[in-house]
Amino acid sequence: MEHFPLLLASAALLFLAASYRFRWYETPYTSKKRAHNLLVVGCALCCLAPCIAVFCTLPHENIAYPFEGLLENQNAYEQQFDAFLKRQIALDFAPDERILSLENPYIWDTRTETGAWYPWDRVLYDGQYYSYFGIAPILTIYFPWYFITGTLPAAGTVCFILCMVGILAAAALLVVLVRRFVPNATLSLLCLGIFAVSFGSLMFIVQASADMYYIAVQSGMTNLILFLLFTVLGCGKNGKTPRRVVCLFLAAVFLVLTALSRPNLLLFALVSVPLFLSMLTEKTVRPSRRAVKLLSFIVPTLLGAAFVMWYNYVRFDSVFEFGARYQLTVADVSTYSVSLALLLPSIYCYFLQMPIVQGKFPYLVLTYEPIQSYGGYLYTTWMMGAFAMPSLSGILLSPIARRRGGKKDNVKLFTFILAAFCCFLLAFVDICFAGVCIRYLADITAVAAVFSTALWFDLDTRAASLSHGKRFAVYAVISVLLFATILVGTLLIFENERRYLLQPTV
Repeated sequence: MEHFPLLLASAALLFLAASYRFRWYETPYTSKKRAHNLLVVGCALCCLAPCIAVFCTLPHENIAYPFEGLLENQNAYEQQFDAFLKRQIALDFAPDERILSLENPYIWDTRTETGAWYPWDRVLYDGQYYSYFGIAPILTIYFPWYFITGTLPAAGTVCFILCMVGILAAAALLVVLVRRFVPNATLSLLCLGIFAVSFGSLMFIVQASADMYYIAVQSGMTNLILFLLFTVLGCGKNGKTPRRVVCLFLAAVFLVLTALSRPNLLLFALVSVPLFLSMLTEKTVRPSRRAVKLLSFIVPTLLGAAFVMWYNYVRFDSVFEFGARYQLTVADVSTYSVSLALLLPSIYCYFLQMPIVQGKFPYLVLTYEPIQSYGGYLYTTWMMGAFAMPSLSGILLSPIARRRGGKKDNVKLFTFILAAFCCFLLAFVDICFAGVCIRYLADITAVAAVFSTALWFDLDTRAASLSHGKRFAVYAVISVLLFATILVGTLLIFENERRYLLQPTV
């Protein structure tokens, strides 16, 4: 891997040379051509290779159940699974009386002074311990795995499964966005873009950092991308009503699973608003069919929302409380609030902060830059900005994404603007209520990678009317940005918050 940057640079030069020699930059993607679709599918499948490599490298032994050791030593998902099998919601171990006697047990120093044991990063509420980690992975992976094997999957296995699905879903989302909004996208750029999306989404580093924190992130990313994918398919102008009804039903299911993974990612539901409005105003479709499609999304969404609110209420006596404010962690999370003082730091930390370049593998080092201007405690650890992966800066192009096939397209414009807006808004929300960590950056990178890449394709198609030399120059610059993202995304598989691959014995 030490020579990977050189090999990738050589591949980029060969790609550009072949593109110029064979005029690949003039070949548009045609969805009706079988050869084009096979090539796209082949590229998406190739992106699974890093998933498999990481999975085979890191420990992933199944976990015996009932647990051979103490329940307290298991991660939050395993403890919650155990509680569900015992037909209870609270975790099956009792708080120490010294913790319960505290006036405010959520202050780290106060808890430490008691000398009492307590589970780190679990929730203490009304005299019982709970897990605030979303239960989507338990429903979609832990239970099926247990019923099939009689064991529980390791964190590495859970992240591997979710990453595989997420990578394929991200590639599919890019393709359906191209089909709808960038119909003349260049085939070679689309193929290259699939790789850039896979690496730029940070899904590989999330998988390489597998533990209970990253399971939540991976589950949120994957379900969010699936929600957006089936929303675009269901709200598309092509396809018969039954197919679109199924897609919208699945979109609702994955939206609920997103809420049961990372509730903050629900902000990205705003991206679907222009798509649903366009579906509801289709003049060529009868009102009754529009109503059926809308209900196929609304009904399961409302049922899922009712379940989520019930689950919250039986734990924390509030339908909107997911439990994070009661977690036993480094600070009293209930004191966190929106602070405009963190607006500029959120832009810097989540988008502009660059890693340090060094002379030895993996050549990049994440930076740790504490923020001093905040009035309270702010969790800060290893971080870099999204624009360190150059192609993700494409979200800044969203205000000019108005034309499709030579005509104005407001649905396209507002869809891409909302995608960019939600990335910046979620960065601000995350820094206010969570802090600064590359794990939180992954909340926005999947969406940013897909929509940025589609916007670069859109820019490339606008250059089609330029002279031969200028046309290729635009194509070449975009290609270099995509290759650079692949490079950075690959190195981050090794250089990340956990660094498991650099220290395999840890």
